Amino acid sequence: MGIFSYTGIDKEGKERKGIIEAPSKTVAYKKLKKLGIFPYEITEEKRVEKRDELKLPLLKKGISESELIVLFRTLSTLLKAGIPITEAIDSFSESEESKEIKVFLKKVLEGLREGNSLHTALKEAGVKDETVLALIKAGEKSSLLPESLETASRIIEQKEEIKGKLIQVLIYPSVLLITALGVVIFMLTAVVPKIVKIYKSAKLALPLSTKIVISLSKLVLNHYFLISIILTVLSIIGAVFYKEKRETFDKFKLKLPIIGKLIAFAELQKFFETLGRLLKSGVPLIEAIETSRLTIRNTYLKNKLGETIKKVEKGIELYREFDKIEEIPKVVIQLVKAGERAGNLGEMCIKSSNYLKGEFEFKIKGLTSLIEPATMLIVGLIIGFIVYALLLPIVSISTIKPV
Repeated sequence: MGIFSYTGIDKEGKERKGIIEAPSKTVAYKKLKKLGIFPYEITEEKRVEKRDELKLPLLKKGISESELIVLFRTLSTLLKAGIPITEAIDSFSESEESKEIKVFLKKVLEGLREGNSLHTALKEAGVKDETVLALIKAGEKSSLLPESLETASRIIEQKEEIKGKLIQVLIYPSVLLITALGVVIFMLTAVVPKIVKIYKSAKLALPLSTKIVISLSKLVLNHYFLISIILTVLSIIGAVFYKEKRETFDKFKLKLPIIGKLIAFAELQKFFETLGRLLKSGVPLIEAIETSRLTIRNTYLKNKLGETIKKVEKGIELYREFDKIEEIPKVVIQLVKAGERAGNLGEMCIKSSNYLKGEFEFKIKGLTSLIEPATMLIVGLIIGFIVYALLLPIVSISTIKPV
């Protein structure tokens, strides 16, 4: 298979440029005609011999999400300007200072010159995001690669934005819980044993709360290795069970109060953003749904959306199938319905994405205001109970009779 850059005119009389994969120039011409593009210039991209540096494996660091965003947006702009894909990647590589990115780009470039499509070259170079690869593949098939690259950059950017907001929400309670755990372990292993000696020498009758704390201290001190093994085994069993019953777990996560809505809105926002961009780029509805579905990590929700494809293929309206999925808000259903009826489904899907993004951000703020005081309360109760249990015999020493 070879890769050809082309320049032509579409049915609307607009100039179109891009790349297409085909075994020969004749086949490339026929493929383009089927796509409604009448090329007046088709050029096969030249192959080059592999350079020694390309034989080196991609450095472990690889290319980051933020670097992929810049790469895809730059390539989109260059392709829209009519620059062939190999020249665009080559020029981007020359302007880069990072050795990791240079190696990555040269691997992509080598893959293209060997006749591979862009999504295959990216995959071989180390890109593992199936959504990104599917988007670029769809763009190559529909000769809308620049638009697909722009959409891919938006999807990655939004994914990073959502990840950043979740980290921002969780970082404070996580630090607080870790600190509290450290304090509890220190008290159980260093403070409690010393106070126990005082209790023994005074021969005090200890209350139940103090006995519980002392028992926990002995358990941690005498069986810490066994506890570590048990926790490790439970973690492995949990991971294996989650893998086998992932859909059940993912469904359960969507049912959780507050958290479930957050997960659903974050997943659906990516789905509708991708779906809208693909539809506006001219990708057929079924293919757009299938590609957009790959943005979703929740297995249960992904399978639910996959079930809509068979029904839509039979002629059932999309909004009717979406209405059967309880995780999709009614506002979104109405927007999709309006889009189908008015013939601007892509635009309405993007509006749905914006609505879901707004709801996600609103719920994140609510969660932040709830989770911080809740975490402080839990930590205070745990540490407070230990301190109370240790001090109670001392405070009550005047009323406790010697044994």
